Amino acid sequence: MSNSYQLHLKLIYELPTGRILGAQAIIKGDAVKRIDIIATLIRMNGTLEDLKELEICYAPLFSTPKDPVNHAALVGLNLLHGRFRQVPVTKVRELVENGAFIIDCREKDEYEKGHHKTPVNIPLSELRDRLNEIPKDPPVYVHCRSSQRSDNAVMALQGRGFNNVFNIFGSFLGICYYEYYLDQITGREKIVTAYNFD
Repeated sequence: MSNSYQLHLKLIYELPTGRILGAQAIIKGDAVKRIDIIATLIRMNGTLEDLKELEICYAPLFSTPKDPVNHAALVGLNLLHGRFRQVPVTKVRELVENGAFIIDCREKDEYEKGHHKTPVNIPLSELRDRLNEIPKDPPVYVHCRSSQRSDNAVMALQGRGFNNVFNIFGSFLGICYYEYYLDQITGREKIVTAYNFD
């Protein structure tokens, strides 16, 4: 949708039960609906499983059949059950400095507008044709712009026998926000070629 805005949703849950403990949501517009849904589940001692199965009213012009809160629950369940692993953007500088194998799975034109200094650009659309460029045993870290495509890439790689793969949650957008602030207040050397906040 051309006039839609990106929703940032943080969901907090208990280990190992998956009981929902809290949430934060930020969007240009109204995030109240999502927080109300999660607040209701908290009051009812709801879990990630409950949130995953929740049927939420939608209309094709305004939302999708699976609401962002359903997707948040699915991601939480994948993490809870060890279906995939992730690292935060706060660890990316260390990964870059230590020469970790990082895949930027954004398309080439996105990559050229700005990236960090060491990634291999393998767009998600080319991933299956370029598996031979990815090491099997050492850790492999994947990011895109917002973590949606990198999540898909991690699952695709795991399905093809790559067992040491991590999603960088927050992805390049998160890296830019985190690094920009610290770069500005400390004057340290940048690890990105250009910040990208769009």
